[in-house]
Amino acid sequence: MSRPTIHDVAERAGVSIATVSRVLNDKGDVRATTRERVHEAASELGYSVDSVGRALASQRTRLVGVAVGDNAGHRDLSLMFFGKVLAAISRRLGQFGYEPLLIQDADAGGAHRFDAAILIGIDQDDPIVLELASRDVPLVGVDVRCGVGNTAFVGSDHAGGVRLALAHLRSLGHTRIAHIAGALNTLAGTERLETFLAESPGVPAEYVRYGDFSSASGYLEACALLALPEPPTAIVAASDLMALAALQAIWESGRRPGRDVAVVGFDDLEAAALAHPPLTTIRQDRHELGSTAAECAIDLLDRPDGVLRATVLPVELVVRASSSVGG
Repeated sequence: MSRPTIHDVAERAGVSIATVSRVLNDKGDVRATTRERVHEAASELGYSVDSVGRALASQRTRLVGVAVGDNAGHRDLSLMFFGKVLAAISRRLGQFGYEPLLIQDADAGGAHRFDAAILIGIDQDDPIVLELASRDVPLVGVDVRCGVGNTAFVGSDHAGGVRLALAHLRSLGHTRIAHIAGALNTLAGTERLETFLAESPGVPAEYVRYGDFSSASGYLEACALLALPEPPTAIVAASDLMALAALQAIWESGRRPGRDVAVVGFDDLEAAALAHPPLTTIRQDRHELGSTAAECAIDLLDRPDGVLRATVLPVELVVRASSSVGG
């Protein structure tokens, strides 16, 4: 029988792992009734924070490295989307008594010490993944399938999001639906494109354009679609930035976005609701992505059993005026 863990105590007591940690280490402002419940759960399970455990814990740096990919050469775009994810990571790690440390390739080679690492939007073949794995650093991939060592995966349901977008557009009568794909060296870009193709048998090759998530690529590819002899009546873009640029291209072509050409994005950035017209999009829960990634990092440190934990978070269709009228 395996030894009980802090996760077991939290589940038995009906509280968070952070609360259990504060109670058992006599830290933080926790109500007396909650403290009693936690101690009872720990006693029932035979869990204790022994001297060996404390000694091992004291050897930890209490730092979790965080590396953000450059999004096909656009690091600013990565930070634009992942800013909320990073904030949530920092907040949740703090509740466990850890701090995030932004790392670069050189840091992976040993310039800094940290107990675990969270990799965000990085290609799974990136040298930083292999370097950290070779050092036996527990890894959490946010939209990165590390596939080696003590790892966990957290991501959004990209395939489900594309299906939601297509179902919405088809319910409005659209049959000529195009796709502007994101960077294909990313899991998000690949999964969204593969799902679009699988759900759109017979789609003309010219209706599939290849961007890189950036506004510039979205504008360029939207212009190419609008210049076709038989242009699409709807566009599903793999990012809000590309979708917003597509709205601009539609206006400039003399058409009306939302009426002549429908547009659906992906992400639900803050700018989506402020667009002209407001952008229909697939919302990702960026706060939950970050919080879950932080929890996975702590989980890997507490349970170094090599069992892959994969969490795929649901997405939501947010309908706005950019897709209000059928084709």
